[in-house]
Amino acid sequence: MADLPLPDADSPGRDRIRSDLIYIVFLPPDVLRTVSSIAAGYGGSMVSLPNARQLLAAIAFPDGDCLVIDPSLTTPIISETIVSALAKFPRPVVVFSAVNAAAMESVVILARRSQARFVFRGVPTERSTLEQALLLTPDVKLRAALLSEIDAHMARLPSVIGDRLRDAFMTGDGVRSLDALAAMTGLTRRGLDRRFASAGFVSGKRLLDAWHIVACYTAITRSMVPLGRIARMLGCTTRAMDAQFVAMLGVTCSGLRAEPISVEELAGRMARRLTER
Repeated sequence: MADLPLPDADSPGRDRIRSDLIYIVFLPPDVLRTVSSIAAGYGGSMVSLPNARQLLAAIAFPDGDCLVIDPSLTTPIISETIVSALAKFPRPVVVFSAVNAAAMESVVILARRSQARFVFRGVPTERSTLEQALLLTPDVKLRAALLSEIDAHMARLPSVIGDRLRDAFMTGDGVRSLDALAAMTGLTRRGLDRRFASAGFVSGKRLLDAWHIVACYTAITRSMVPLGRIARMLGCTTRAMDAQFVAMLGVTCSGLRAEPISVEELAGRMARRLTER
């Protein structure tokens, strides 16, 4: 596998964003440049795979932050194999797909059996949604450590709430407000708050703050993408994002970027803030 040259990555006169972000992609030529240009904007590097055999081999490599695939290039059998490989070697996955018959069976397999984030081509928000998905790629170790810390509390939530929260932590995508979560689960805000309290959580707001942190930890600690840009991807201001980090972790976003903290320590801090009273 070789790094794919990123368009305009070394253009003279441009201030390039530096990062350690890596994207492993299995995409048709007509969409490869779109992903390449977004990765270049984040200062990331990209490895383009020519066939499904190399895709399956690459999943086991430890040096890829995010896997970006088009299911129309895979068969259902290969998709099943991808799901099995991801269960053994977890990593963030973005499925970038057109809505067509060629992709549908593989899309269903990936949607039902993996924690992939889906971006569909041809919709009006395609570009912005893809930009968000490629930047907010949860750190695998952080999400696993946090969910392990709060597993007993999550188990006490109704599945309709717990499943949505787990999906948000796993994919970096999720509801943007507690009102939206209440609407999705058929509960009132007061009813939602009661469920969180019964499960031993301090508040739903802290859970949303924790999701934000898991979603943007990689972007903050492994790239120099401006913090304001990361905050906008999360749907908040830089000041609000900073307040979430200080409240949950005791450190500002810029402080974490300057001196990253281990994921185990971060998970422990968040778990305490989520459940202490």
